[in-house]
This record gives sequence, structure tokens and C-alpha cells, in this order.
Amino acid sequence: MRITKLHINNFRGIENLEVTFDREITVLIGENNSGKTTILDALRYGLELVKSEKGVVFNEYDFRRHNVEHISGCPVIELLYIFEESDEHPWSKQITQALNSVIVGQDNQIIKYRIKAYYDQEESEIKQEISFLDDAGQELSGKQPAIKDLKKIRPFFYLDTLRDASKEFQGNSSYWGSFIKDKSVDKENRAILEEELKEIHKKILNSHLGFTDVIEEVKRINELVSVSGNNPVSVEPAPADIYRTLRSSQVTLTADGDAKIPLQAHGNGTQSLSVLLLFNAYLKSRLTKDIDKLAEPIIGIEEPEAHLHPNAIRAVWDILKQFPGQKIIATHSGDILSEVPIDKIRRMSKVGSEVICHSLASNELDAEESRKFNHHVRRNRGELLFAKCWILVEGETDTTVISACARILGSNANLNRHGIRIVEFSQASPKLFIKIADRLGIAWHIVADNDKAGEDYLKQAKKLLNGRNEINHISKLSASNMDVLLCISGFGAPYENRLPSQAPQHPPQATWGDVMNEMKKIYVNKPEQAFSVAKKLEDRSCSPIIVSSKGTPEYWEEVYRLLPRGSSKPAAAMEAISLIEQGGETSVPSDIKLIIQQAILLAGGQS
Repeated sequence: MRITKLHINNFRGIENLEVTFDREITVLIGENNSGKTTILDALRYGLELVKSEKGVVFNEYDFRRHNVEHISGCPVIELLYIFEESDEHPWSKQITQALNSVIVGQDNQIIKYRIKAYYDQEESEIKQEISFLDDAGQELSGKQPAIKDLKKIRPFFYLDTLRDASKEFQGNSSYWGSFIKDKSVDKENRAILEEELKEIHKKILNSHLGFTDVIEEVKRINELVSVSGNNPVSVEPAPADIYRTLRSSQVTLTADGDAKIPLQAHGNGTQSLSVLLLFNAYLKSRLTKDIDKLAEPIIGIEEPEAHLHPNAIRAVWDILKQFPGQKIIATHSGDILSEVPIDKIRRMSKVGSEVICHSLASNELDAEESRKFNHHVRRNRGELLFAKCWILVEGETDTTVISACARILGSNANLNRHGIRIVEFSQASPKLFIKIADRLGIAWHIVADNDKAGEDYLKQAKKLLNGRNEINHISKLSASNMDVLLCISGFGAPYENRLPSQAPQHPPQATWGDVMNEMKKIYVNKPEQAFSVAKKLEDRSCSPIIVSSKGTPEYWEEVYRLLPRGSSKPAAAMEAISLIEQGGETSVPSDIKLIIQQAILLAGGQS
């Protein structure tokens, strides 16, 4: 039995939102104040804190105050929690029997549990109502007590960012305390152990001579009050209680030199990780004993990566997967996202005052698309999924030049500040990245070369515009590629300097069509690779000499094609960037300025 949906209305900054949850693990991502913590708190309020209609858990800051000064003018908070059975995962008879009074649904069983909170004008206080609903969304009368059974069977646990081992490993804490309170020592052994403890305590006190002076001084109490007995003052040992001894125990980790250091004296990262592992131990061994034999947890965890080294962050994903029950995690870590399947991600974004939850179902990508996405983005650049906007480019030079030009243009064009990331798509095709960006609510702007391959990329992008303005999302360079654009813009010297002293004298023997046909025969099932290889061969089959007038676009095209195979074009681009930097903002090519401006505009539209 799993929670499948949460509907939030007028709770904090969220006016209307539906979030769907994966059966095993859901990962919430998004900028600060995009709603991640609000979702976790909505789960915590309804599945942990709310116990009845009387004990109000909501406060005035939980109400959505959009253009409203006083809480009395705020709309009613509504939180709706939906648990659904599926054909693949039917509910057990025990669960059906325990919750039968609130189960509805036709083909599959469903539980709809709702909380309302509102401000009572007459009594000038916040009130809350809990109820279970039928198929039509109408209240099932008199079923409020069933919340206790629901919370026993699906208890909610919340671990916030501040995981302090000094608190969580105390004897009175929820999780460590549960292990200590476990009465697993039988009466006979307990009596023997406590007798031994009693004798040890006496020996310790008798060996401690410092108490003698205290006893002699306190005996003077006879001078002030009447005290009976031959030995009116004594120091008695602590009660020989093995459970009191257990409460004083502590977990240590061995440090350098074999020193045993308590957990709370270690770094924040070690403490955070130890609390996660303690929590996992509790869920696996104590949960059903402490709560209910049918209990299976719903777990909310905020920033499991807090205080951890990047290597440990990637490893913590394996720990989280091992937690029993249903996990809902909020993270800012690209390292964690590198381990998370795309269909388990829920990306939160804000458009104006509206909060939107984006997701991509597993069946929306075919096997090859999934492979390419996992390799080029998820596993190596998971942080891209946090971006507001992607600038999609063909290759390394495009990435380098656009990044550098944005830096030269100053703080207003800072790509990181605007949440813009540059993504190379040539190894996967722009169609894949555009599909993912649209489903996850990430804006995109594609930059294509002015050549045959670029035309093909642009055709793919135009088919996915779905009515959007082409100018906002598509840029075709005014030159055949980024290197030639730099040359035409006045920064061609680094490329000219790499020309051979004598131009080659071997004119091409085949047309473009001949080369393309040959490549199609070689790469039968890989048309994109056939096109890519043919394009490279065309670039290398250059004219034997430069025939165009110096400084013209045609001249720079010929210079680029005549560059020897061993020359470093990226190095030439870096030298060109240095020249742009010397000239300042006004030297940035207009093509690149427009690309950056459009991306910033799109990123602002997603904020």
C-alpha cells in the first residue's frame, strides 16, 4: 500500500498542485522556495503530526497570503492524500480488513484522506478538520478515528537537514532510545547483572577518598537539625539498573591512533551519515515492534547529501535505496541525481506565483534514448537538471566560446546566476534533449551551424516548437560553424597562423552525395553517424588553394577547411577568445550576444 498522490491547495506558497509519487522512491528537485520543503511538510502534517481535529498543527504562516494582510482573508488550506491499489501490487487482506471502513474505489481499492484548516472568525482561532472521502469526493461521515489505523500501517518519518548525532544517539531519542528500551534481557540474567553492578559501585565509592572530607563536613548538620542513626551521612552508589547503564552508553568510531571517539565529536558529515544508518537500523528491526506488525514506513528526507563529501554523496544513494518502505527525498545534489532514474524525479518550478511539478514517465523514452540520456546527462552531469534553461550546442567550441563571451559581457550575462547551462547534443541529437527539457519544465534554446548538419538539427527542433516563437528558441549561426564565425567577426588571426606554409594540391575526387552514399553503406543502422562521418570527410576534402578575397566570409571558410588535420582548433578558438576579451563587451560577436539574450529571457520566464 503506497501513497500515490498528494493534492495541495492554498498551503504556504502553493495555490494548487498535484504531486504523484513513485512506489519506491521519489526525488524532489528545484530551486529554493520552489515547493520541495512544502511538499515534505504537507506529508508530515497529515501523516505524522495531525492526530485529531482538536490538536491543531497549522499556524498562521501555513496559510497562503497572496495579496492578503490578515489570516482571516486567506483561503482554506486543503491537503488530500490518496493511497491507491494497483493490479501489479494488490493490497493484502490484513490491510483491507484494518482499513475497510474508509476504502473506496471500483476496480482497485483507494483511500482518500483530507485535511482542511481555516480561520474561525467567531472564535478568532485556527481550526482543522480531517475526513475520508468517497469516490465522488464526498465526506464519509464518522470515519475520522480511522486516521489512527492508517498512521499505524503507514507511519511517516521525517529526517530534516540538521541530523545531529548528539541528539539522535541519546537514551531518550526516538530511534536509539528504542533499542535501549528493548527488554531483551531475561529476569534471571538481569538480577545477576544488577547484583554485580551493585558490588562494583560500592567498590568504586570506597576507593574514592575525596568523599571522606564531604561526609565529615556534612555531619555537622547535627549542630543545626536533629538527625537520627549512628551514621547520619553517607554516599550511596547509583541504583544498579542495567537499563540506566544502557542509557549511558554511546557509539564510538575509532580515529587515528586507535582512539575511540564518540560520534558526536566527529565531523558533521560523519554525524549526518551515522544518523541515516541508525534510522535505517530502526526501520529494519524495531518499526513493527514499536508501532504495528503491518507497519511499513513512508519516509521524508531533506538533503541527504548535507555535509557529505562528493564520493560519500554518490554512495549514500545505495543506502537510501535499502531503506524499507516508500522514500520521498528533496535534494540539491547533482551527484545524487547522477544515480537517480529519470522517471523518479519530480522537478519543481515557479512561473510567476504558480508552482508546477514536472516529471518524465519511464515509457516516454525508448531504450536508445534512455541510454544516451543516462550517459550524456544523468550519470555525468546530473546538475543540468537543476537549470532553468539549456543552451543546446553542437560541440566543444560552441560551449567554450558562448561561456567565455557571457563572462566578457559582465554580471548581467552571468549564465550561472540566471540558471543557464550549456549542453552539447551532437552525440545524442537535439530531439532527445528538447523532449526531456519540455517534460521537466526546462526552457531551451538551440544553436546550430549554418551547414547541412545544422539544417537537419534545426528541422528537428522546429517540429517540437508546438506553437512557440522560433526566434526565442532557435539560432542558426551566420557562418558554417563557430570557428568561422570567430574569423568573420575579426578574430581569424589564430586560425591563419595555423595554415600550412604551402596549400595542398589534391582536389577532391568525389562529390558530397558520393561520400554520403558510401557512409550509408558502412553505417547502415546509424544514419546520424553516417552523416557525421561524411561531414568530417567533406571538411577535409578542401580546395587546393585559397581563391577568395582576403577577409571575406568565403575566405575564412577556405582558411578553416585548409587547417591541417593535426592543428588544434580548440586552441585557436581560445586565442580568439583572448582577443575578444582584450576588446571587451563590444567585441563579442552579435550572433553570440543574441543567443545569450534569448537564453536569459527564457530563464527569466521560468523563474
